[in-house]
Amino acid sequence: MIFLPFKRLASLAALTLALTAGGLQARPVTIKRDTYGVPHVYADTTYGLFYGYGYAVAEDRLYQMEMVKRSAEGTVAQVLGGAYLATDKATRGMFDPASLHRQLTALPANDRAMFEGYAAGFNARIHAVMAQPDKLLPRQFVTAGFQPSSWSADDVAAVWVGLILNRFFSGNMELANLNLLSELQAAKGAEEGEKIYHQLRWLEDPTAPTIAAPESAASPTEAKADPGAAGLRGVSRGAALAYQAGQEARLGPVAAAGMPTASNAWVIAPKRSDQHHTVLYNGPQQGWFNPSIIYGIGLHGAGFDLTGTTPVGLPAVFFGTNGTIAWGSTVGALDTNDLYQETLAPEDMHRYRYKGVWRPMIARHEVIRVKGQVDVPFTAWATVHGPVTGWDEANHTAYALKRSWVGHEIETLMGWAHVGQARDWDGFLKQAARVSASITWFYADGRGNIGYAGLGRLPDRPANQPVQFPARGDGGMEWRGTLPFSANPKQLNPSQGYLVSWNNKTMPGLKGDGADYSHIDRVNELAAALNHKPLLSDKEIWDVDRYGALADLNHRYFVPYITQAVAGLGEGDPLRQAAARIAGWDGRLTESAVSGFYDAPGVPLFRAWLAHALERLLKADLPADVYAKYAATGYLPALSPLSAKPGSGAKLLWYALRRGQDGAPFAYDFLHGRDAQALVRDALRDAVSDLSRAQGPDMDRWRTRAVPMQFAARSVVGVPWAGEDEDKVVAPYRNRGSVSLRVTLDRQGASMCSAAAPGQSGFIAQDGKPDRHYADQLPLFTGFACKPDWLTAGEIAAHVERQEHLDDGRGG
Repeated sequence: MIFLPFKRLASLAALTLALTAGGLQARPVTIKRDTYGVPHVYADTTYGLFYGYGYAVAEDRLYQMEMVKRSAEGTVAQVLGGAYLATDKATRGMFDPASLHRQLTALPANDRAMFEGYAAGFNARIHAVMAQPDKLLPRQFVTAGFQPSSWSADDVAAVWVGLILNRFFSGNMELANLNLLSELQAAKGAEEGEKIYHQLRWLEDPTAPTIAAPESAASPTEAKADPGAAGLRGVSRGAALAYQAGQEARLGPVAAAGMPTASNAWVIAPKRSDQHHTVLYNGPQQGWFNPSIIYGIGLHGAGFDLTGTTPVGLPAVFFGTNGTIAWGSTVGALDTNDLYQETLAPEDMHRYRYKGVWRPMIARHEVIRVKGQVDVPFTAWATVHGPVTGWDEANHTAYALKRSWVGHEIETLMGWAHVGQARDWDGFLKQAARVSASITWFYADGRGNIGYAGLGRLPDRPANQPVQFPARGDGGMEWRGTLPFSANPKQLNPSQGYLVSWNNKTMPGLKGDGADYSHIDRVNELAAALNHKPLLSDKEIWDVDRYGALADLNHRYFVPYITQAVAGLGEGDPLRQAAARIAGWDGRLTESAVSGFYDAPGVPLFRAWLAHALERLLKADLPADVYAKYAATGYLPALSPLSAKPGSGAKLLWYALRRGQDGAPFAYDFLHGRDAQALVRDALRDAVSDLSRAQGPDMDRWRTRAVPMQFAARSVVGVPWAGEDEDKVVAPYRNRGSVSLRVTLDRQGASMCSAAAPGQSGFIAQDGKPDRHYADQLPLFTGFACKPDWLTAGEIAAHVERQEHLDDGRGG
C-alpha cells in the first residue's frame, strides 16, 4: 500500500487521461442506487463492473475502508500513532504481501481485472473527493488528521486475507488445550488432572446435533485412537498468556476464545414451504459495527447478474442470489489449521530442530511507521510449518501455525467470486472445491433443490498426530498432503426437507481442537422453530431468526431437572414456587415496553440457579482461573459485541446430571457420587435467597435488566472504523446476524429481502450531517423486518433513487 497525497492522485488521473487519449477507449459504467442506497453496477467488461463497484464502496465507506485496509496490512500506527503498534505487529506476523502478489499475478487476466478495476474505481472516487474536500471528504479523516491513501490490486486482496482469512480462519486452540492440561495436572496430579481435562475437553459427543441430516454418513476423518499430548513439552504459564494475548490482537477476543464463533443459516425445500418454493435464510454473525461490516451490492454485466451482501465490500458476494440459485455460509468446523511445537537451540532461539538438523528460521524484516515517533523495526519469523505465533523461551520452544489454505488465498476468493455465476448444484460444487478455508456453504435453487457443503482443504494427517494438542515440529508429524474434495461433507436434498446451522457440528464423527460440540447447542432453538409445523410460510421461515435471537440458550435443557428435583416438596414450598416460575417462563427474552427489564420472574431465577449450580458442581475441583471460565453461564454483559452461545459449564452440568447415560465419554464425576437432585435444589435455594435479599420477598416482582447491544465504531481488534461518537446502542440485545437475508426461488424466478444495520452508507459530512442511508436499516434490525432487494433490470429501474454514469478510464 502506498500513501498518495492529492497531487499524486491528480497525476494518476492525468496518466489515465493520457492513456485514453493515446488510443484506449473508455467503456461506460452505470451505478443505479435503490431507495436504501444499495448500488447496482452495470458494465460490459469485468474491469468496468468492478471499477463501478470500487467507486460505489468508496462513496459509501471511504473512512471505514481506509482503516480496514490499514488493519489488514498492519499500517494503522502510521496514521493513528503508537497505541496501535501491537496491532500492526500482530497483523504483519501473519501476512506475506509477496506471496499475495504472486498469486494475483498468476490469475487469468479476466479474474485479475476484478482487483485492478476495483482499485481503479476506488482511486477515481478518492480523486473526486480530494477535488472537493470541503464537500466530499468524510468528517472522520478531518478529525483523525490524515487523508485517504490510494489503492492497488494488492490492497484489495490484502483486505480479504488480512481482515477475513486471518481473523475468521486462523483460529487454533491447541496451545490453550495443552496449557489447560498442564495446569490441571499441576493442581490435581497427573492422573486425576488428565481425567478432569477429558471431562472438560471431550473429543466427540455423538448426541450433538449435526447439519447433515441422519441419512448422511459422510466424514473426512478416519477412526483412530488419539495419541494426546504424549511426547510434548508442557507450556509455561507466561508463554500461554502471551500466546493468548497475541491471538486476541490478531483475531479479536471472540475468535481467540474458540472456533467456530458465529453465523446461522437454514434452507427449506418446497415440501416444507406452504408456497412450495425453496427458501434460503442466512444470518452471518461477523459482529455488529457502525458502519456495518456488511455491504450490499448488485453486479450486472460481463457474465455476472447477481445481488447480495458481502463483508467490507469484498470483490466477491458472499451471500446472495443470481435469480437461479441462492448461496450463503456459516463459519466452518473442519480443522484446517495445526500448531507445531518447535524445539529451539539452547544458544539461539531463532534456530529449530527439524528432521535431525538445526535449521535457521525464515526472517522477514520490515519497518513499521508510527505517527509522531521514529520508525520501528519489526521481524516476522517462520519455520517450515508457518509463521511463529508464540514463544516459550523457558522451555526452549516456539509455536508455528500451519494452515492448509496458505498459498491458495486468492483461489479461495475466486471460488466465492464465481459461485454467483453457477446455475446448478454441480456448478456450485465446482466453485466450492476451489475454497481452501474452512467454511460451510448453503445452496438453494428454483428447481426445488437444497444442499450444503463443508469446504476447506483437509490435511491428510499422520495417525500419530494429536487432534487437540500441538504437533511435534521435529518432522515426525508432517501432513501427507491434503484430501480430495470428495472427502468433504456435503448433502443434497435431505429427506427431512431442510438443513439448519448455527455453527453446530457439521456431520457425525467430526473432531477438532476448538469446538466443544454437545447435546446442548443453540441450533436446537432454530430446529424447534422449523419443526413447529409441517408447512411454513415465508414469514414463519423469516421468524425462525426471531425465535433464536430472543432465546435463552440454556433454559430448555434444565427445566425438567428443576421440576423433578422439587416434585416431592409441598405446594407452598418456596423452592417449588420458584421452580414453577422457571417452568412457566417460555425461555424467550422479551423486554417490557416500559421498564427496560425482561418481563418474567423466571429469567432472574433461572440465571441465578444456573450460576449457583455451576459453583456447587465445579468450584472445589478446578483451579481458580479454570473455574472462572467454566463457571461463566454464557449470559452477556451490557453492550457486548458477542454472539451468545451456551456456556461450556452448562454442558458440564448436563453431563453430570445425565451421569454418563449418553453424550461424551464420562471421564470424571464432578458430583463425586452426590445426589444430583440435591445439587439442583441447593442451587435453587441459593438463587431464592439471593433474589429475596436483593429484590424483596415477592417472586412475581423479580426481574433482570434487559441487555442492550452496541453497534461499535471500532473493529473487533479495536481499530476505529468511524468517529468516536458513532457507537450506536439498541435494546434489548438480539442474537442476530450482521445481515439477515432471505431468498425465495421457484421456476418463475426469485425474490430477496435483507437488512444490514445500521445502513448502507457510513458517510458523515464535515458539518456533522450523515448520509440519508447512514442508519435507515437500524429500525429493520430492531423490528425483525427486512427491505426488498431488487433483482431484475425492470425491478431495479422502477426503484432507482439516483444514478451515476462513469467511464472506466481504459479500453475493454
